Amino acid sequence: MPPKLRLWLPVAALMLITLLLGTDLFAHRRTHEMLWAVLNWLGLDGLRLPRPLVRTGEGWLRKSAHFLEYGLLAALWFRALRGSSPERWRWSWAGLALVGAVAWAAVDELQQASIATERTGSVQDVVLDGCGAATALAVVGLFAWYRRRSASGD
Repeated sequence: MPPKLRLWLPVAALMLITLLLGTDLFAHRRTHEMLWAVLNWLGLDGLRLPRPLVRTGEGWLRKSAHFLEYGLLAALWFRALRGSSPERWRWSWAGLALVGAVAWAAVDELQQASIATERTGSVQDVVLDGCGAATALAVVGLFAWYRRRSASGD
């Protein structure tokens, strides 16, 4: 497989997965049913967890998934933009990765607002996605700084 394809294929795959996750297949009602099925499978249905508690947990789970999903997307964008460069960090790579992830978050929310019948687009989700992307890029930057510092013997 060509090196560029090997770098960009995960980016494209995750972008397609986000579009799938933005469909009615993963609407609140369906993920709620999936969560109850998992709790039942784990034998936790006997705990008689109150439904409001499960709904709150589900909300946190869904928002955490947004944050992590777009953090991963930004990191993959950064990796693809970096390519085989011996440099560990460039602000231009981080900036483009952040713009790419946030732009894709906006596309995903527009899809939810216009195509999905059980979903709604949300500016707040785009902001959350952007925070996930920025956090992941900050972690990448910290690792690059640490490696550079360790290599120089400081």
